[in-house]
Amino acid sequence: MMGSQRKELTTDKENRCYVQNPNIAERSIDDAVFLVDPGTDIVFYLDSLGTGIWHLLKEPVSMTDATRVVQQAFPEMPPEEIARDVSTLISDMSRRNLVLNVE
Repeated sequence: MMGSQRKELTTDKENRCYVQNPNIAERSIDDAVFLVDPGTDIVFYLDSLGTGIWHLLKEPVSMTDATRVVQQAFPEMPPEEIARDVSTLISDMSRRNLVLNVE
């Protein structure tokens, strides 16, 4: 019973869509991208993967679709590693309120 519940939760998380929080300000300096939460003045630096995902999330995107886009951009990388990195990044952005979960 627990195994089937775990699979449903994973599928739900992968199919959930995320989008940029419109209250977050983006600042670019040369090739570096920073996100600023005006409510807290906390600044977040995005690496190249983070920047790509951030731009992808201008429109609602599921974690599955975001992973697929990154896999197409980096076909030489192991798919499991990409899936883990994208999941970790989007989950972290969601936890920090940089992106929103849309139904």
